[in-house]
Amino acid sequence: MKTADWIRALAVTALMASACGSTPTASAIPSSSVSPSALATPSESQAPSFNPCPPPTNRCLALVTLRGSTQVVVRDITDINHPTTVGGLGARAAPVGYGPSLEGSSGQFVSGTELSYTGGPADTNYGIPTSLFRAPLSGSPHTVIAKGTQAVFVFAWTPSGTTVVYLTSTLAGTEVHQMTAGHDRVLVALPAPGVGGCEAEPCPGPFQNPGDTWDFRVAYSPDGNSISIAQNGINSFLWILSADGKVLSSSIPAIGSMTVWSGDGLYFSDSKGIEVWRQGATSAFLPGVAWIRPKASPDGTHIAYEARDAHGVAHVFVVDTGTRQVRDLGGYRMEPAFLTSRYLWSQAEPPCVAARKCQAGFPGIATGSSYIYDLQDGAESESVITSVLDAWPHPA
Repeated sequence: MKTADWIRALAVTALMASACGSTPTASAIPSSSVSPSALATPSESQAPSFNPCPPPTNRCLALVTLRGSTQVVVRDITDINHPTTVGGLGARAAPVGYGPSLEGSSGQFVSGTELSYTGGPADTNYGIPTSLFRAPLSGSPHTVIAKGTQAVFVFAWTPSGTTVVYLTSTLAGTEVHQMTAGHDRVLVALPAPGVGGCEAEPCPGPFQNPGDTWDFRVAYSPDGNSISIAQNGINSFLWILSADGKVLSSSIPAIGSMTVWSGDGLYFSDSKGIEVWRQGATSAFLPGVAWIRPKASPDGTHIAYEARDAHGVAHVFVVDTGTRQVRDLGGYRMEPAFLTSRYLWSQAEPPCVAARKCQAGFPGIATGSSYIYDLQDGAESESVITSVLDAWPHPA
């Protein structure tokens, strides 16, 4: 992603989060480590065995882009050795200007048979999405769920696929909408996202990657009973609502960021490390750890995340939410995303980032190598996937 593209998009949307926070140091890196094996021939994976997927669909899907194209496609990875393309959204939902920093932007699965994505008239709104759509895996025909003049940034569906929350934003403020059976209502109004960033302002600290602190996401809990809305930026906030819109917890400025639901807990990063919120109570989970854009496994047992060591090198880690045991899957890896509970995708971090010889930029479509790590066998192989927008089943 070219920096100029990011500046142009973020200036229009007023969604640029502050990238000048502190960078994780060696204290954020757990000590346990598992080294990847030698690389295999590039493919989605060279895993030796069939990977059964859990009910009710008995099918594992991933919404991705593939090397050599920005087309968003649906890959059936139930048998990861023999993946097939079974649908897609074309280029209209490609994560240009968004990337994994905006959890729930661009496109995601509603169910094992349907997709949802944002879009809008590029000629009238600078390419910023103003509508929310729903479609079968093929991408058409699509149904307009919400349409307006304000930018639609992030959205999330209930596990049942019957209700969606989405955020609209202008320079004046952000609104959290909930749509059920065609009825649209505003649950809560939040501050404007704010504008800023290290491409426009000097960044303190020795290893500043603007993407490390860029975070804006909305999500339903796996049981559909709670909604989390988090932004880390100039006007940061963290809100937790009940499914009917009651405020369960709120903080402006945010007490935490980089949120992820797994099981009945909302995990987030704050000044003390990683904490977990459950039914109104907060407790410590990984003290002293500062993670970057965590992702939960579909079976709800693990969380993958990125963190930097004392030299500024990005590592990918996986933590067991039950035992809190942490595995280091290796350095120069970033933006991890679960394809299934067994297979974890990540992209290579350019060596120049750690050496401070080039601009780090923001997360998006991988231009270098990308990999799939087999958590069962400890084997890593190159991948043709260049970005992961979503995977199905969603985390339990």
